[in-house]
Amino acid sequence: MTDLPMQIGVALSATAFFVFVLYLAAYRPVIFFGFLFVLFTLVWRTTSTAFIDLTGPVWSSQTLRYIGPGLATPLHVLAYFITLIPFLMLLRPAAIAAWPDGADDRPAEGSTLTLSTATVICSAFFLTYLFLTLVHRGPIPLFAHIERFVYTAQYGSAAHRWAMRYANFLAFWWGMMFAAERLRNRRTDIRFLALLIVLLAYAFLTGSRFSAFYSTTSFFVIPIAALIAVTTRNHRSRLPFFWIGRAFNLRDAILLGAVFCVAGTVTTVAIYNNLVSVRGYQNSEISTHFIERVLVQPSELGWISYERVFSFGHWHPERVYDFLFQRPLDLHKNTTPQLLMLEAIGEPRTHEHISGGFQFAGGFPEIFFELFGPLYAWPFIFGAGYIAAALTALAIRGTIEGRYASAFLSLYVLFGFDVMYIGGMLNFVAVRTYWIKIGALAVALMLESTLGRAGLPLTPWAIIRIPLFDWLRSKFRSNLSIGSIQ
Repeated sequence: MTDLPMQIGVALSATAFFVFVLYLAAYRPVIFFGFLFVLFTLVWRTTSTAFIDLTGPVWSSQTLRYIGPGLATPLHVLAYFITLIPFLMLLRPAAIAAWPDGADDRPAEGSTLTLSTATVICSAFFLTYLFLTLVHRGPIPLFAHIERFVYTAQYGSAAHRWAMRYANFLAFWWGMMFAAERLRNRRTDIRFLALLIVLLAYAFLTGSRFSAFYSTTSFFVIPIAALIAVTTRNHRSRLPFFWIGRAFNLRDAILLGAVFCVAGTVTTVAIYNNLVSVRGYQNSEISTHFIERVLVQPSELGWISYERVFSFGHWHPERVYDFLFQRPLDLHKNTTPQLLMLEAIGEPRTHEHISGGFQFAGGFPEIFFELFGPLYAWPFIFGAGYIAAALTALAIRGTIEGRYASAFLSLYVLFGFDVMYIGGMLNFVAVRTYWIKIGALAVALMLESTLGRAGLPLTPWAIIRIPLFDWLRSKFRSNLSIGSIQ
């Protein structure tokens, strides 16, 4: 095959995937928002792989070798399409349209402390404590030019480490409460948008770069898929992005757009600060390292794996399985990058990086080909996609029906697959606590089903009635009426 047909095949496959993701955004927004965290990474990796295939050989400073050109892009794009097919099946409009029928969308009485208000109160106290400990303990990474992982390891408080570990789940819960307020009270609760902005500001001050902002924001918008599912129910249109006008009014669109603009701006500044102030790059070094981090590093391991398995035919499933699940360099971390790094850069450098808390990017779908081979990997890729689609559907449906316990636990279980798609991790299935999460989800689903038949929620929206709320409301209204008379 000549270079030109290869380049055409790479360009067409990458373009087809980009158009498909655009189609999801325009016509299947429930899938787009529900799986946005992974979709963004798949688009990014497709861009990176296509760059290596089309412009190679390109220098990879992390692996100390040239990579590309090749045909890794069509192969990876096919794996991405197979991953997303179950989403088209399980999150089809006809299935989604039936979910609101069993929804508990009753608003609470005015004097009742709701789950969303309790969330705001607890979150406000926690964020305040985070900022106080940041100022008290010092130094502040943004101003001290410290990497985020150095700050976490040497200076961060227990609250900081908890926030860095569970920020995605906290953001998802906030997003679920944001969606619940719209579904129950028909209002846009800006309190949760404010909480998200404050958390992003904290991440910025503590040295986070792109990943923290992208992941936190992505998890916040997952429950918005539930809001879109309800507002577009039984409404089909040939117009692209028709769902925007039905799900959001102008004020909502402006508020959400402002949050995304803030997140995008803060992310850009954080990346630039890390390159210039923390790592000390200057002039042309800035653009050179930025381009490599954006267009080479996300797919360098994947491309080398493609070359090894498909071009050279070197794959050893027994050895791969033994390394991934029994004898890795560090069993308590993601073992997939360890394997791929070991094959790419050798044991001494891999051990040095892993022991220092640093690993290369990539892992999916190449780890499936490393473990199952060029032929048998495909049904496993489809199966993983089907489980991920089912868990995404549970999280969205639980948000719609007011079953917040199972919705949250579905996301908690789904997170293992998210890490697999982002970093290729497979050894999460061998961790005992992961099966405890699965058991907790199963119990929550059974309890919610049983209690639902009696009209009772497992996680109540209305927590407790507080007469003080009535007194404050009446006092406010009386003062307002007196002021209007005067």
